[in-house]
Amino acid sequence: MSLLSNLATTQNDDIKSEQDSVGGGGPKDSGLYPGTVDIAYLEKKQSGALFLNTVIKLDDGHEHREGLCIASGDAKGNKSYYENANGERHFLPGFNHASAISLLTIGKELAELDTEKKTIKIYNFDAGKEVPTEVDMVTDLVGQRVIVGLQKQIVDKRQKNDQTGKYEATGETREVNEIDKIFRERDKMTTAEIRAGKEEPEFYDTWDKKWTGKVRNKASAANDANGASQGAPAAAAGGTKKPA
Repeated sequence: MSLLSNLATTQNDDIKSEQDSVGGGGPKDSGLYPGTVDIAYLEKKQSGALFLNTVIKLDDGHEHREGLCIASGDAKGNKSYYENANGERHFLPGFNHASAISLLTIGKELAELDTEKKTIKIYNFDAGKEVPTEVDMVTDLVGQRVIVGLQKQIVDKRQKNDQTGKYEATGETREVNEIDKIFRERDKMTTAEIRAGKEEPEFYDTWDKKWTGKVRNKASAANDANGASQGAPAAAAGGTKKPA
């Protein structure tokens, strides 16, 4: 049985499906980038959280690597959703992105996908280098084409507090790239638009106008209430600039 088989599907009526919202050497500028899924494998963390680790090769030659959390850890019930203060259920952002990649390419829910054992090179911190590692590869997703709405973000640098065991903000910042939206390549549609029965894409242009060329400031000391600034480097936000 696949590690994905126990996940909820986006057909669950009591969980809010993904909605279209712009929200509030080094990382790429925010923009819309077509690319191909090169690697997609599952990783179970010590906390029990399940991640879909992806490498998307963008057409400009850049490789975007991101681990998408598709199920919470043991402490939170290993769920693909969370509940807000009003008791409404929403899928995890990482689940939404991973699900969108699957639905917009092969038309299947994550829970319908199977995995195969594959050996690939993964960086090992103990060895200090990449070493051959056996993983659960989601082979159906490999080679699929998508358009990625990629954000350049300013985030807190975090360091582990030896007394509490928790990672805390250091007061410095860094720049990273993070997936914000997935679009179908052939028509630029989103999962939300398809569910709504729309015939033409609308959110693609909305996202483009909102985020292309801009930086989203997610650092705890951010002064921009909207979380966006016109091309502001990390150093301007009171931190040091470091590639993701």
